[in-house]
Amino acid sequence: MSGAEMDAVVARATAGLAALDDALHQLSSARARVTHSSGLVSVEVDEHGGMCGLFFPESLSGTDADELGRAVVETAARAAQLVAERRERLLASLAERLSD
Repeated sequence: MSGAEMDAVVARATAGLAALDDALHQLSSARARVTHSSGLVSVEVDEHGGMCGLFFPESLSGTDADELGRAVVETAARAAQLVAERRERLLASLAERLSD
């Protein structure tokens, strides 16, 4: 293997490592915060889709508990879906960058 070929191998490996490092950073910091269309609740999820924040307006007087429960579940599911979609895009981009 010539020096130029070795340099090319090292350059590809370095670029791959940089792409992997960037993807890992983005994956570990992926979060989503979604507010329900009713405004009853906002939910924030972490990079794993786990709830890490639950926010309500100052007053919930007169709010039906079942309606509030459904809003929490729907909103948490939507936020988790957004994080999952972001993760899929990041991994697809990483795979594309590494296959070059």
